[in-house]
Amino acid sequence: MLSSPVWRGTPVLAFCAGLLGGGVLTAAVLLVAGSLLRAPLPPVARWALVAVALGAVLLRETGAWSFRLPENRRLVPDTVFRLGRHLGPLQFGFEMGTGARTYLPSGLPYAAAVAVALTASVPAALCAGAGFGIGRALMTTANLRYDSENGWDVEWRAHGRTLKVLTGAAFVVPLAAIAVTAWSGTP
Repeated sequence: MLSSPVWRGTPVLAFCAGLLGGGVLTAAVLLVAGSLLRAPLPPVARWALVAVALGAVLLRETGAWSFRLPENRRLVPDTVFRLGRHLGPLQFGFEMGTGARTYLPSGLPYAAAVAVALTASVPAALCAGAGFGIGRALMTTANLRYDSENGWDVEWRAHGRTLKVLTGAAFVVPLAAIAVTAWSGTP
């Protein structure tokens, strides 16, 4: 489906804009909901919950612990394309960008959701949402541009363990830097 002619030209941009919008909206919702959870918790408890969530997800990513994360185990339906060449991909991207309507290939967005809900400022939450949308857009466009015979998927599976370690590290290092910065500014 992604290799079909509907994805050539501006529909890809509409799809990517939808991914970005969905990610930002989800982060905003997490921030608002998290504001209710943050109120009674001291900063140390919030960061402890983030650390526990991240630790569990990293153990899952490396295969040391196996458990299912909640997800909507169905794809965005093809019927979104009834909206036309541009609005269809926009809606499809938006629904994928929320992360609530599709599969998530990694557990890291769950750890990010906990971190956004419990610790993020408004700008940080919006950046996290934009990062989720951009990450999904990069993955999709890389797949589209690789080849027409699922070569990208074959490569992803062949190097899956290494990629999980690298993406986990790329997630942990900035989050740790944020935590250290937050702790150094806390009296």
